[in-house]
Amino acid sequence: MTISAFHYLSSQSILEKEGLIKVATTKEGVHKIDLSLIESSGLNAQEIDPNLIQVYGMPGGHIPQSNAIEYPFDPQPIPVKIIANQNNSFEAEESVYFYADAVQNIKYDFNEEVYQYSNNLYNDSLYFFIDFNASEINLIETTSSIETQADRTIDWFDAVYFHEIDETNLLRSGRQWFGESFSVNKSQSFSFEITHELSQSKELGLTTQYLAQTYNPANLHISLNDFDLASEELPTVSDFTVFPYREKGEIVKNYSTLTTSLLSGNKLNIQITHEALGSGKSDGYLDYLFLTVPEKLKITNKQIVLRNKEFQADGVYELKFEGLDSSHSVWDVTDLVNYKALTFENQSFNFSQSQELGERKFVVFEQSTAYRPTFIQEISPQSIKNGNSPDYLIIAYDDFLQEANQLAQYRRNFNGYDVEVVQVSKIFNEFGSGRRDVSAIRNYIKYFYEKNPTKLKYVLLFGASSYDYKNRVSNNTNLVPVYQSRNSLHPVFTYASDDFYGFMDDTEGFWEEVSNNIDDVDIGIGRIPAKTIAEAKGIVNKIIHYETNPQVFNKWRNDLYFIADDEDGNLYHRDSEVLSEYVIDNFGFYNINKLYLGAFEQEVFASTQRSPKMREAINNMVEKGTLIVNYIGHGSENSWTNEAILNKSMVDEWNNLDRLPLFVTATCEYGRFDNPNIVSGAQEMLLKADGGAIALLTTSRPVESSSNATLNRAFFENVFKTENGNPQKLGDIIKSTKNSGIVGVKNRNFILLGDPAVTLAEPQNNLKIENVVNENGSTDTLNSMSKITVSGIVKNSSNQKISNFNGILTAELYDKPRESSTIDASENEFKFLTYDQVIYRGKSFVENGEFDFTFYVPKEIDYKVDNGKFSLYAKQEGALSDASGFNDDFLIGGSSPLANQDNIGPDISLFLNDRDFVNGGKTGSNVELIIDLFDEHGISIANSNINPGISFSIDGNEAININDFFYYDLDSYQEGSISYNVSNLEEGDHFLTVTALDVFNNKSKATIEFEVVTNEQLSILDFVMYPNPASEEVNFKLRQNRKNEEVEFSYQILNNQGKLIYSHSYSTINDLRKDVWNLKDYNGKKLSPGIYFVRVFLRSVEDNAKTDQFKKLIVIN
Repeated sequence: MTISAFHYLSSQSILEKEGLIKVATTKEGVHKIDLSLIESSGLNAQEIDPNLIQVYGMPGGHIPQSNAIEYPFDPQPIPVKIIANQNNSFEAEESVYFYADAVQNIKYDFNEEVYQYSNNLYNDSLYFFIDFNASEINLIETTSSIETQADRTIDWFDAVYFHEIDETNLLRSGRQWFGESFSVNKSQSFSFEITHELSQSKELGLTTQYLAQTYNPANLHISLNDFDLASEELPTVSDFTVFPYREKGEIVKNYSTLTTSLLSGNKLNIQITHEALGSGKSDGYLDYLFLTVPEKLKITNKQIVLRNKEFQADGVYELKFEGLDSSHSVWDVTDLVNYKALTFENQSFNFSQSQELGERKFVVFEQSTAYRPTFIQEISPQSIKNGNSPDYLIIAYDDFLQEANQLAQYRRNFNGYDVEVVQVSKIFNEFGSGRRDVSAIRNYIKYFYEKNPTKLKYVLLFGASSYDYKNRVSNNTNLVPVYQSRNSLHPVFTYASDDFYGFMDDTEGFWEEVSNNIDDVDIGIGRIPAKTIAEAKGIVNKIIHYETNPQVFNKWRNDLYFIADDEDGNLYHRDSEVLSEYVIDNFGFYNINKLYLGAFEQEVFASTQRSPKMREAINNMVEKGTLIVNYIGHGSENSWTNEAILNKSMVDEWNNLDRLPLFVTATCEYGRFDNPNIVSGAQEMLLKADGGAIALLTTSRPVESSSNATLNRAFFENVFKTENGNPQKLGDIIKSTKNSGIVGVKNRNFILLGDPAVTLAEPQNNLKIENVVNENGSTDTLNSMSKITVSGIVKNSSNQKISNFNGILTAELYDKPRESSTIDASENEFKFLTYDQVIYRGKSFVENGEFDFTFYVPKEIDYKVDNGKFSLYAKQEGALSDASGFNDDFLIGGSSPLANQDNIGPDISLFLNDRDFVNGGKTGSNVELIIDLFDEHGISIANSNINPGISFSIDGNEAININDFFYYDLDSYQEGSISYNVSNLEEGDHFLTVTALDVFNNKSKATIEFEVVTNEQLSILDFVMYPNPASEEVNFKLRQNRKNEEVEFSYQILNNQGKLIYSHSYSTINDLRKDVWNLKDYNGKKLSPGIYFVRVFLRSVEDNAKTDQFKKLIVIN
């Protein structure tokens, strides 16, 4: 019976009961519940009847990865042996016994006919739950010796011993950890003390697993008690410093045997020697030692876990003990949740074995040798299987429950979803019997999926993860575990992936790491790698803001950016061209923007190449906003490209909460989310509460360019598909992308960081241009300097006019694509078309589903006649609804001379931070530049080498073009404005000059002077009260120098005797604050005429800096 078959047995859990406790075991064998355990658990033994005690647990080792392997879905009632009287209380001589399996994976391999060992990846203990008031008790049953004559007598057993210290994970990736290093100490010994007398003339088996890291030939020598067992020639690896993306070592596994006739005593000493044969690097690590030692079935004062490879084959066997008496018990623990006690005579027991029964195993003990489990905690009642299958499942770190519930309630209200929220610890208890095993999470997801395979669509893993499942690294963040690959040595083939949680078919789950793996993800899965409650709260608020705040509905939803590195023979430029051309050919309503590093100037800083212009372009991209950013090229956890065109300090400065992109980063490791000691760039973007990214499809490990390209293409083939005319959720996009773009294991480490239930912010409705006219009537050609009026309508996905659509339209006119080329001298010239020649950008009303707008085509266009493009965006007032459209079925070029020529340049008005700013005033080091422009025929934002449009310079330095930030005022082609943030200005006096042209290329300039007061010291730049004297009310206007930093303000009004009569406080991140006070005191009484004092007090929340200022206020009748 498969996992899914188990799921249908019951929706109940034993953990629903009150009063259960959780205990841990670390040893394989029989354990006892006694008075000492009861008292250490804080329970009252007088209220506990040992005859009503039941223990629940699951088999040891790992929970199987494969969906096809039978495994329980709830802790099972395991057999118990009760030794107690009937007086209804727990007394000193009473005990309850149960068997605990090995924590490690120790299994008999029927094909190799040896025992195999591996350490438990996730836990160093097994966990059991104890019910002290059970209604049903699973008392251990007995089984008798069969009468069939035995084929063989067994008077010995395979005792197992192992040594493994997991302390080094070379790549901080994957599930393999290694122990002792042989870098310095090339020969090391390991001692074992056996517990029983050796059985003679039998084979002792030693498995040695070793990691070789040697550039030159080397040998590994293995001996036991001075007997040479093996000499292995170690494989060599490439020099890591020359080939960083090749395998970091190779595993050597040796199995050797030695007859026990050569051994004596109870000490086994294993010597491991790494013999380097060259002068280069030749190191290694011990993974583990695993011994199977034949020992006599002679009873001592220790338990015996009775394994034996000889009785695993089909047949009838006699167990023959020495020293066994009535005080001893022997249990057949072949079935780990339904084991039985043996009844034996004359210290022997006959049984039959068939491989269908699986590995045969027994345990021998007496009451005094039983182990005592460790009390962990009392368990609150839980049952996470009672609900119906949800649409959306949130698996949250326990401390993030409140934030998870906030998001769940939002999804219920906004999307109409059925949502389940579960704390991850409850999954581990119910589906893993307390073990933090990734398969427990997968089984829980599959439980709901099997109930209704078409219902469960999205799973959010809400919490950080770590490559360390066992808290070996400091500040570990294994809150909601991620699946780690078996491969831990090859930088490209190792991975961490949440795909595992989406493999729902019964044939999936084992997840072989081979090139032809075809496991498909059946659910859209995303992760929010929050480490703190503040981070969890911030991202939930950001998600809700992205989908519901009216401020986010703007033209950036029409824009896509393709960013490419300049290395490897223009490979990344070519890949980006393939993707952008695919979008142009199939989704023309998106505006394509290309930022190719090879086309930007680069400079040398401290022997390192940098491109300030490229950084500026990326920051401008974020400031303007874009739906999707696609980056291809080299990268790291912290930055893009060797030139660091994007780094975390840049992300820290972003303030784009209303314009959050989806980032796709086809680069190495930028999305590393499971290293507790770093915060990757992707994490920084996602968890930034006031900006960054809404989500990222990103990489957590090094990747290859070829597999990158495959998955990147699959993304764009799926991202713009619709569901019933509506944009897809991110979970749908990542699922389809993964299933159609996976190349073996090479890009399994692409992961969705973000909420899979987020709807990509694509406009929902369509805008259609119906008529274009010039001075002479309808036209299909737009000439330079001609006056154009465009009109159209809003349509829904069914192509019907939306007559009740009222709102604001943003329209852009694009000139023809322009050929650009790279300028990087180290690479061959690469030519490409750019589609960013915007020559008009304006706004107009949409009324009853209809719109129109008028403008002059600027003189500064490409006069060659060819197709142009209108790009349209509209948001509906009072509704979370928008529309987009485009039209490229017209020509642009040539000229149309006007009768009345204009020779006067535009009017320019300049301000800093707000329009109350006075020339020569003070400001902080981060300012908002405000430019108001007017011209009778309009403002030119066409950009050419001769006439670049609108630009500004500071103190006469290089001009910065800001055409992209200009918008005409609503329903105007004459007036418009720019808002542009200027950061990190130096302290002191400055002047800023703006240059602008009208559509006929008439130029104007304007200059503003100002003084910068740095942010290091909190300062009041301006505090004004008016009118003063005042009779009815007074206006306060205050400006301070720490914009975008939370500052607490307080106004305090004192009379001429210094008594406080009124105050008002608030906090803000704005540098300017305006308030009005009605001249009434705390009691609402109007102030008497006289002189008063106003104190304004400021405190920075960030660094507790403080400042204040006093002003005199005169009140008159």
